[in-house]
Amino acid sequence: MKKLLFFIPLFLNAEILSDLKQQEINYDRLKSLANSREVKKSWINPIMVQYLINKDNSQDIWTTTKQFSITVNQPIFKSGAIYYSIKYAKKLKSYNLKQIEIQKRLLIKQALDLAFDYKINELNKKVLFFQIENAKINVKRKKEAFLSGTGDSSDLDNAILNLNDLKLSLCDLKISQNDLKYSFSTISDLDIRDVKLPVFKILKEDEFLKNHLELISKKEYKKVAFYLYKMQTGNQLLSISLNLGYTHKSIQNDFSSAKKSYYNYGITFSVPIDINSKDKIEQKKIEFLKASLEIKDKKRELINSLRKTLKNIKLLSQKKKIYDENYKVYENLIKSTKEAINAGSATYYDLEILENSKKALVFKKRIIDLKIQKLLFNLYYLQTSFLDKM
Repeated sequence: MKKLLFFIPLFLNAEILSDLKQQEINYDRLKSLANSREVKKSWINPIMVQYLINKDNSQDIWTTTKQFSITVNQPIFKSGAIYYSIKYAKKLKSYNLKQIEIQKRLLIKQALDLAFDYKINELNKKVLFFQIENAKINVKRKKEAFLSGTGDSSDLDNAILNLNDLKLSLCDLKISQNDLKYSFSTISDLDIRDVKLPVFKILKEDEFLKNHLELISKKEYKKVAFYLYKMQTGNQLLSISLNLGYTHKSIQNDFSSAKKSYYNYGITFSVPIDINSKDKIEQKKIEFLKASLEIKDKKRELINSLRKTLKNIKLLSQKKKIYDENYKVYENLIKSTKEAINAGSATYYDLEILENSKKALVFKKRIIDLKIQKLLFNLYYLQTSFLDKM
């Protein structure tokens, strides 16, 4: 069974998002809940309350008519449409809340990705620092050789150009880091430098798929589409409605007045004859069938994403292993260079270049570690186990 590194860091929750972002998400959640309550009761028709005042002199006498009425026309049976509308509302609520949760996770992912990139940038700056130091040493050596007549100006010029290219790269890193800092500040109130990055342990592939929010959401949408299909089918069949009413009426003129109250009730049986009914049902059926396919497609997408990530992690680990080998080589070279200096066959410049290269390797290995963590986090942030920590 394929596995990936996985861990739930305690800090990793909605707190990384700014107060504004959290309020926006909360309003989305409240709106979704209100919408769910409305959908759940959508099959219940409103009670109509009416009050009427009318004056006329059609019989040469001014007559005032006042009427108050309450009427209800409520479907009580729709060939399953009412039952499935209630189930639809419940499942739609769950689906919509998960969509909001996914949007929140995407914002958290955006913030953490920026934090990862910021830390990687910091380490790249340290690598460049040692590369610049070595380039400065190289310029000194070329300058000394040129002044002593053992070197030419083109070697010195190339050394200076190489040094300046590294300095330009450092400027680019600083610009990039500044961009990362301010991009982070648009979605978080935290200082990007203070964000602690997650560490990962092992999670099995089947658990990764089982607990993935997007896959769970797709499965819920399939049920939403199924209930919509059943509702549409029921709406095209027999419907039974209960009709209730109460009316109070008063008539008054200069010669007489009268008041009357009465009730009415009844049952209506109806079947819609709609030439488009078959097409309406077919549309909802197709939507349901498509939702079933989307589950398989999403699962395939996630498996490929997982396999690609694990492959990239393996390649990065191989790269780190090469750095480890190079580190040992530099240790041996430093040792032999020190002996050569004592023998007069090497210079302190040679030793300093080797030591700087060795120090740069330490940060290169740390960069590899962070890149691996970032890859794993991109698999992890939509796991339901993260939901409990929100």
